[in-house]
Amino acid sequence: MMIIQHDLSFSFVEYRRFRELIKYLCLDAKVPSRRACTIYINNMYEEQKIILKSVLSKVPSRISLTSDLWTSFATEGYIYLTAHYVDENWKLQSKILNFCHLPPPHFGAEMAKAIYEFLEDWEIEQNFFP
Repeated sequence: MMIIQHDLSFSFVEYRRFRELIKYLCLDAKVPSRRACTIYINNMYEEQKIILKSVLSKVPSRISLTSDLWTSFATEGYIYLTAHYVDENWKLQSKILNFCHLPPPHFGAEMAKAIYEFLEDWEIEQNFFP
């Protein structure tokens, strides 16, 4: 969870000082490898995606989709797709469905292709967006 929350690289668990800190706190602790962390986080993502699909399939109102582009400090382009809906308690919810790197050029056709692939990813298992 620390890796996700603080946007750390998976290799963080292999840093010598981090391992020393964990061993200092608990001699019997086993620090997972970078590979184990990657697998764990990817599995967590898939589990949360299944949960979100279930939630979206039961939304009593319409689902609105928005997308946005942004550029990182390293000038890398990214695109994401967000679902917005009102839940059963009348609270507005926003959930990011997909996120990916989008190399230039950022023309409409490239953006549309990325969004279509996002929607395909969600429609394969369930048809939320007719």
